[in-house]
Amino acid sequence: MNNNPLNSRLIFTLLVTFISSFTYSQSNHTVTFSGNSYDFNTAEKIYGGDNVDYYVTFDDTYMYFAAFRVNSDIFNNYDHYTVYLDTDPKPSLTSGNGSTSGLNWDSNTPTMPFNADHRFVIRNNGLGESFHHKYTGASWDDQTSGLTSSFNQYTTSTALEIRIPIANIDSAKGVYFSMYMSYNGGFFGANDVNYPVSISGSTFSGYFGGIGLTNANCNPVDNKNQPIMDELVNANPVANTTYAYITINDGDYSVTGDIAMAPGGRGSISAGKSLTVNGDFENNGYFELQSISNSYSSLLTTTASGNISYKRYVNTIGSASSGGNDLISLPLMPTGLTFDSFITNGTNATDIADNGTDYAFAPYNNITASAYENFSMGATDVLLKAKGYRAATDNGDLLTFTGTPDNGTVTFPIVSPALGNEWNLIGNPYPSYVDADLFLNVTNTALLDASAVAIYAYNSGLYTGAAPTTSNFTVINKATIAALAGENFNIAPGQGFFVASNGTVGNVEFTPAMRTFSGDDDYITGRTSNESEFFKLNLIGSETYSTSIFFNTNASLGLDPGYDAVVYGEDSENYPIYSHLVEENTGRSMALQAIDNTDLTSVSIPLGVNSNQGEAITFSIDASHLSNSTQVYLEDTVANTYTLLNSGDYILTPSTNLSGTGRFYLQILNATLSTIDNSLDKLNIYSNQNEKTLVIAGQLVETTTATIYDIQGRMVNNSILQNTNSSQSINVQHLNEGVYIIKLTNSKQNKTQKIIIK
Repeated sequence: MNNNPLNSRLIFTLLVTFISSFTYSQSNHTVTFSGNSYDFNTAEKIYGGDNVDYYVTFDDTYMYFAAFRVNSDIFNNYDHYTVYLDTDPKPSLTSGNGSTSGLNWDSNTPTMPFNADHRFVIRNNGLGESFHHKYTGASWDDQTSGLTSSFNQYTTSTALEIRIPIANIDSAKGVYFSMYMSYNGGFFGANDVNYPVSISGSTFSGYFGGIGLTNANCNPVDNKNQPIMDELVNANPVANTTYAYITINDGDYSVTGDIAMAPGGRGSISAGKSLTVNGDFENNGYFELQSISNSYSSLLTTTASGNISYKRYVNTIGSASSGGNDLISLPLMPTGLTFDSFITNGTNATDIADNGTDYAFAPYNNITASAYENFSMGATDVLLKAKGYRAATDNGDLLTFTGTPDNGTVTFPIVSPALGNEWNLIGNPYPSYVDADLFLNVTNTALLDASAVAIYAYNSGLYTGAAPTTSNFTVINKATIAALAGENFNIAPGQGFFVASNGTVGNVEFTPAMRTFSGDDDYITGRTSNESEFFKLNLIGSETYSTSIFFNTNASLGLDPGYDAVVYGEDSENYPIYSHLVEENTGRSMALQAIDNTDLTSVSIPLGVNSNQGEAITFSIDASHLSNSTQVYLEDTVANTYTLLNSGDYILTPSTNLSGTGRFYLQILNATLSTIDNSLDKLNIYSNQNEKTLVIAGQLVETTTATIYDIQGRMVNNSILQNTNSSQSINVQHLNEGVYIIKLTNSKQNKTQKIIIK
């Protein structure tokens, strides 16, 4: 080597450690040694001075270091290339294992700015000379011989290259490192003004930060003076710390302050666990949120930067026990993301079910088609935050969603078009659970159908818990949440659901205050019930359907927005079983009806039943929590029977098709206060808003006079009803909207009821 001792004693060295802004300028780079600088990528180069360039990179298994002579210079036989590593880096550089005092070599004992615990050295002297030393607490012990070290070297007069198995450096999650050239009595290959590193005598000052070694997608040379912590495992993070490795797999953790993920670092949160950062979360590495079919991880941050990935479970294509699709939203996504870009994430393109033409991934069109519209395999449709999609995978796979966590308010418009229907498919836009009760706030419920102030969550038809269901949907509203406090109905990350618009123009809101790490599954698997009075009435035929009654002090016999909820769908009046409101009945089919606890003494609830002639059906109480004194009877006005459902089922094979209300009633009594009275009302009266009629459902025993009075007591209509029909109607198109009283009288029956005409 053409070494100038004077210049070589201008002692500056290159001391490198890593952390920087995240970049994908480098991919996972496995190096093949050939003695040429193109063994490495240009982005991995650090100019060192004195006609020496340094390089560093790593892959999943190895770290690679190199020094190359440039400008026709060569290395002399006894020029040494040395690398020092701190394999348990700490924000306080001299904390952790190791020593700041290096091994004496070439009459030099370098003093490092960090506690180094591994040293590697090679030189070009024709002997293939190389050494590995490890600091064991008192001294630098030689690890070179035997099986203790298996690093490789490649040396020429212009190239010195080292490959070090990460397993041989304690399987480090992150490192600080330095590298320099030395000869007997001095150092050279330093003094680059771009790197704030200097040496006085043998003491190095300044460093270049640190990197993680668990994700190779980083530029390891673009990091200056930024300390890191090697790992965080199942503990609360320390504020204002950068981590090379994070794993949360046994609970919920939080920090008040900023934290970061180092370049080359990797982090993960297991299904059902969470991390809350009350500050900024800066991701310069790879960070992953995980899930399984019934459990989802959460990340809550005040602000965030850098992309993270959510591995979100999506149900198998099919139906019932063989699958059943999913309703999902995107918990992470960049603005403007198109479907063709989304399917390039991870293995989405192969995991999403397809038929060769279309993917099983579809928005819901309630404006014209009232149906799901699957994306074609080449679709470039823009995906939207807070929009819901129906999706399915081939085998219950994990779809990959990537983006920066949204920490602000996310809005989405809902509509009830004249030519479509009121049902809108929306979804949770955050990588955390959303509190269902907070979502049903005043702002959002003002936009919802008063009879459907609820979250309709798809359950794949497999749900067996206590919550109300309609078709394949779990109904979540104030009554559900209050009565089943032991369950958790919060909305999972990436969970889609339906809401019903009242036609008011506006946007539903998801706000940061709604975010929570508390939650269970995505409504597809079962839950457990808890303490409160409620019951689910099953109608069992070829399939099982149900309607639910809850008791809540905030409810009444009339419509209680947020406590009562209609049957899902456009054809709700033909749903196999439902109830009608006891008061203020407008003919809406209710999947969930809540009444006041005081009405447990005696109340009659009309039931709607739709079933085929000759098909055996069973009425049965399921998922109930009733006091010993609350008795539920099913009244069949045609068979003139009362069946106590608390202790047995009612089985019937109808001789004619069953349709609508008027035949069956739920009579709810308090055993300590009431007895069955055969004179209880057997008629269901309600207003049909679409047809502008009043409907009287049930069997009249003889010709009956129906008189309608306005609120001032003036008669406004008088009609004669025949006893030949089980359901008949009165035209009220001539009446203004408002509250009226209808009175039915004959020699054996009397019924007076308040009605609302809209």
